[in-house]
Amino acid sequence: MDSLLEQLRGLSEVDCDTLDAEGNTPLLQFAAKLGPFSDCTSNQAIVLGELTKLGSDGTLLHKELIHESVTKAHRHQLHSASGLEVKELAVELMMVGLSLRVIPYITGRVHLQINPKHSYSVPNIIKNAERLNSHFSLYSPSVDTRRVCIKIPSTWEGLQACRELEKRGIATLATTLFCKEQVALAGQAGCHYIAPYVNELRVHFDPDYIDNNKALALCGSAQRYYEARGLSLKTQVMPASLTSIGEVMQLAGVDRITVSPPLLVELAATPAAGWPGAVGQAITASTSGNGDLHHDTEPSRHDPSKDPYERIEGVLEDEAQWRVAFTRSDGGKSEVKLIQALNIFCDRQDALEMLAESHGALMMM
Repeated sequence: MDSLLEQLRGLSEVDCDTLDAEGNTPLLQFAAKLGPFSDCTSNQAIVLGELTKLGSDGTLLHKELIHESVTKAHRHQLHSASGLEVKELAVELMMVGLSLRVIPYITGRVHLQINPKHSYSVPNIIKNAERLNSHFSLYSPSVDTRRVCIKIPSTWEGLQACRELEKRGIATLATTLFCKEQVALAGQAGCHYIAPYVNELRVHFDPDYIDNNKALALCGSAQRYYEARGLSLKTQVMPASLTSIGEVMQLAGVDRITVSPPLLVELAATPAAGWPGAVGQAITASTSGNGDLHHDTEPSRHDPSKDPYERIEGVLEDEAQWRVAFTRSDGGKSEVKLIQALNIFCDRQDALEMLAESHGALMMM
């Protein structure tokens, strides 16, 4: 009897939201049992969770990787005038090191997120992305860097950086994406992927919080928009930030979807026959709307009968106008969600840098 995971895999490409190569659910065993998985996605929170895991001896599971990354970062700084702090470089190397451990068990790309503190600087984003890409070539020359994708927050600056990076041959994913304004600009920038957050990031860190304005319909809206504009061959929709198998199955039929290991296990254990929930509703629903699906029913503020994407396309070349449109999107909620996500990721970046600093101090003793 087919499971929901098998049904989902028949409708969408399934990616795995983890960097666990050696811990409780190592990707080697996980992929053998529930795979194959195409891509493997990550962010600062996932990296921090992985690097702070303890082994059976009570010490950090990845202490050797951390030590090696800090050592390499110190050596690099001795021969470089980049001005980059050792702790930031060490975090980059840790991220790459974890990614190199999982890449043998997937068929597609590993996704690494830039330092979120650079989210409002085009030059810094580009430098960060190019460094991450070059780390793979330097430390594992056998890995084809076409299997690397850089996740970049969907700020104005982030999406302009995506445009330039794509021209330079570096694949990008527009992340922390919450509204049509970001969808349209990411498509125009030529991103390989967009990751609409179905739930705001806070739900994963506050057990008492529920996002009652889920962006399920935005995923279907984005996919239809790219198909209508001839952008779907370049830019794929990859929903993220999911909290239940019900949400996952509503998105069946989307280009691809990144799912956490616990939800993948639940999908694999649930028979498709008799599943009472909706399958693909968020992707096939008409833009005329469904009361349970948000973001796809918002009319144009200027002409309720007009496709809202047409209005948005009129501001894509004007930074000031796009910023105003983004600020006003969903009554300001989209920008609030983005800012909240960046704060959470910056906190995790700080924690990763502190981890690097603490190991650097130990090395000096």
